[in-house]
Amino acid sequence: MAKSLKSRAGRVVAGVVLVGAVSGLVFVIRSSAEQRSWASTEGTVVERLRSGKSFSVKVEYPLPDGTEQVATLSENGPARHPGDHVTVRYDLRDGHVVDAALADNDQAHWVAGGMLGVLALGSLFATLLAWAPTPKPE
Repeated sequence: MAKSLKSRAGRVVAGVVLVGAVSGLVFVIRSSAEQRSWASTEGTVVERLRSGKSFSVKVEYPLPDGTEQVATLSENGPARHPGDHVTVRYDLRDGHVVDAALADNDQAHWVAGGMLGVLALGSLFATLLAWAPTPKPE
């Protein structure tokens, strides 16, 4: 770690953290906006799966052409159980689903965006302190 925030290393670290936080925030906002533009439909939870500490659900949902699609999707919101109805957002290209997510995925984007926003503000403050002129002794 840097000896002082005003040192060369301190300024570099503050700048790198600021760039990383802003980049992450932009990525989360773009990803969230992209998912909101996807088509959505109602699906039914077929199975709830556990992998370590995380949960996912196998969901069956209809496509516009009348076929049924089954996908395993990450569960970021409340616990879903077999038979529950959920809203699924999916990205359809050339008649094939290329990506899908539960509509409650917005909660994860809000949390990640909030955390990155706080980090960006903190690193902006640290960067401003690092580059502020040092008061001259009288």
